[in-house]
Amino acid sequence: MTALPAVVVLASAGRPELLGQAVRDLLALRHEGFVLAVCVPDTASLPARGLPEGVVVAHARGLPAQRNAGLDAALAAAPDARAAFFFDDDSVVGAGYVATALAFLAEHPGVVGVTGEVLLDGASGEEVPLDAARAALAERAARGASGRWAPISGLYGCNFGYRLAGHAERFDERLPLYAWMEDRDFSERLKRSGALAKVDDCAVVHRGVRSGGRAAHLRLGYSQVMNPAYLRSTGSFTTAMAALQVLPRTAKNAVLAPVDPDRRRRLRGNLVALGDVLRRRFTPERVLDLPP
Repeated sequence: MTALPAVVVLASAGRPELLGQAVRDLLALRHEGFVLAVCVPDTASLPARGLPEGVVVAHARGLPAQRNAGLDAALAAAPDARAAFFFDDDSVVGAGYVATALAFLAEHPGVVGVTGEVLLDGASGEEVPLDAARAALAERAARGASGRWAPISGLYGCNFGYRLAGHAERFDERLPLYAWMEDRDFSERLKRSGALAKVDDCAVVHRGVRSGGRAAHLRLGYSQVMNPAYLRSTGSFTTAMAALQVLPRTAKNAVLAPVDPDRRRRLRGNLVALGDVLRRRFTPERVLDLPP
């Protein structure tokens, strides 16, 4: 067992080349003091050339289950870790991220969770090429540390970490697949123990790499309504928070449905979920029974 201050978990599925690149990039930062674990649903999701020695491997399916399994496996290898960090497989992590976050947590005992400054985010636009991601991180590093940070209401799922001591939070495995709202749910539960912060000197680029498969719009529409409603039923979300997630997306789907087949499928999923909610059936896992 390794005496290191942190563990890092990567969850991935069906993207072996992307996972391999993410592992190589993170291992270049391993001098910052962490054990790296990857969690995949099957061996086909692992890089064809295998993983370097020392990388912990776990298996589970669905993002929350993968993060939980990866965390457990990493902590078995580093039981004295003080913090856990989670990155998407298409996040490019800047040098110093983990070390800076650990130092920040040590200096701010009232903060339980941190997320970094996302320099570029392909999730909200065009996919960010790897070269552009590295150039943005290099430019940010050249400016030097700013020491800036700010309190925030929620962690961003592509990059975040939290203090382990005294916090036994795990990800809700009733939110399957990509798990719409799982990061916000985790943030809300974590905030019961302390504050969350965005630390500007923890730089990252979220490339927003698409998987290339057909988007499951019916399932997405179901989760857009069901997951916030379910989280309201667990006490993680307030009624206002759930409504803020559900109403704008459902309204947009309804407006665009006459001209956009994908929005029609999302709206159909919205309505299926609404029917379940009206019958007091809070079943986010039902998304697995819907056609992709």
